[in-house]
Amino acid sequence: MFSHSDSEIISSTWALSEQHAQAWLFMVAQILQGKQLPQAPSTPSKESQIEMRRFIVDGNGDYINRNEHPNTPEGSIGVVQIAGPMVKYGSWSNWGSDELVFFAEQFDRDPNIIGQIWLMETPGGTMTSIAPYLEFLKKKSKPVIGLADICASAGLYVGVATDKLYARNNISAMFGSVGVMATIVDYTEYLKNLGVKEHAIYSSVSSFKNKSSKEALKGDYSEFRKEHLDPLAIQFQNFVKQSCPNLKTDVEGILKGKMFYAEEAKEHGLISGIADFEEAAEQVKFLAGARSFMFQ
Repeated sequence: MFSHSDSEIISSTWALSEQHAQAWLFMVAQILQGKQLPQAPSTPSKESQIEMRRFIVDGNGDYINRNEHPNTPEGSIGVVQIAGPMVKYGSWSNWGSDELVFFAEQFDRDPNIIGQIWLMETPGGTMTSIAPYLEFLKKKSKPVIGLADICASAGLYVGVATDKLYARNNISAMFGSVGVMATIVDYTEYLKNLGVKEHAIYSSVSSFKNKSSKEALKGDYSEFRKEHLDPLAIQFQNFVKQSCPNLKTDVEGILKGKMFYAEEAKEHGLISGIADFEEAAEQVKFLAGARSFMFQ
């Protein structure tokens, strides 16, 4: 038998922008107080949900209705929407990397699709959600353009790995939050008030098991930062620098969690520019044409 692992004590290791994390505080407080959350509206069918997360446009940028056009027109572009908090595995409440990358793989294999646009509006999410996207982008055979409104933290980790990352507008689009955080929930007092006393018993030869997590629960975060957060944050910083060759690393906060609106993000080399959907589609066509020319 095993006692609590780090993955059980740590609710998640997140790359999530603070301003978006705060939006969940009220819901978390309601849950902890045992209150019933507002009833969600009726759930759309699975087919309509899938169409919301992935669809196809033809060479003119017109939406392809699968019921009317079961076969993909030649020269089409696949569109995948990466929206909301990012998690690795999908559930009733979230689309996972596993599901969205599966859609991307289908598009990449379709001979009539020349490339993809990833519509991104995400504050970030779990570190484990990132790798499936990066693995796909490393082996893909066709161009992928990122077109984002909010692209923060884990979302930016993925966004800068696309062939080009654009802001979808110059009003609300934001980029950044290059950083890592973790949340540890200490439920001992809550259980105590319920009359529950928990005993965590470790093997005499497992002195380092959950050591940093236990110290963090006592209020000493130094070892936890050193063991879990700092290595991930440094790796994140290095990946952004590698993926953004024109990045102005001397800009205050750009690699330490600061967010930037579209113009600043472009100026600092964090994104390729500002584009609407049609302009992003033209970029897909251009890159697909260039690739086709190279392999002739």
